[in-house]
Amino acid sequence: MKKVKLVNGMLVGMGLFMLALATTPSQATSIKDNPSLDITWLGGPTMVLEFNGVRLLTDPIFGEGDKAFLMGDPNEMFDLKKGPNVKHHKRLTKFPKEEASQIDHLILSHAHEDHFDQKAQKTLSKNIPTILAVADAEKVKAMGFLKTTAMAWGKSTTLKAGDGSITITAIPAMHSADEAISSILGKGNGYWFEFKQGNWRKTVYWTGDSFPTESVKASLKNFGKPDIFIPHLGKVGTSGPLGQISMSGADVALWVNQLEPTKILPIHHSSLALYLEPIGELVTALKGSSAGLDLISEGSTLHYH
Repeated sequence: MKKVKLVNGMLVGMGLFMLALATTPSQATSIKDNPSLDITWLGGPTMVLEFNGVRLLTDPIFGEGDKAFLMGDPNEMFDLKKGPNVKHHKRLTKFPKEEASQIDHLILSHAHEDHFDQKAQKTLSKNIPTILAVADAEKVKAMGFLKTTAMAWGKSTTLKAGDGSITITAIPAMHSADEAISSILGKGNGYWFEFKQGNWRKTVYWTGDSFPTESVKASLKNFGKPDIFIPHLGKVGTSGPLGQISMSGADVALWVNQLEPTKILPIHHSSLALYLEPIGELVTALKGSSAGLDLISEGSTLHYH
């Protein structure tokens, strides 16, 4: 039986799950009469979604090595009144920087440094059109970004993409299942994408750092079943005073049962020392699921036709 090697060294049998064909981005082609949504995972929460030549970059973390980015540590115990210990965090994998070039739009779920790190803030063009949560609008403007669009929950915008279009809708993202903790961490966005050309259509739900709370599930009720579900994992915070602030494999499996997506593309795992749960926990949790699990390493691209 052919095996696929994951970034944490675990091997998953091809017979257990439907795994999408992964190629390098240089092999990707855009054919006018045969639309394709191409998603490249760059590690952590960072992706490039490309449709008809339009490239969307999500939650960019560009730093590498032992001092990849500077941020409070939610995995360490601290006094909630004083705040966490701000320190450097380690990236465990190499950043495929060549795949983050020629970006047309930046999409931020929220502006915590493990989603928009210091290197990305410094190196990205300040003229890049940026869609972000309302709560982060002033913060990102203060960084010098000039073309920001703050998207309130439920609001949509549509981008032209060749002969097609990309519609982006802001979905509530609850950083904790505990409302009090979620309030401390701030209001972020998930996003529902519709990529469309003629009769061809692909839908994507990207959760951001969220849990499937009742308010989040209510916001999704009119969208139907996504073609591609992109959840954030890692089970971050379970050893700190905030408690769990990103989903576990078991959390994602429960949400999959409700959403019934065609494909699951997990991100926000394996790349950073910040993530506490290995991706293998999701593999175990999804045994018996009818959804296809797409597991790829950084720099690989999935082509959804």
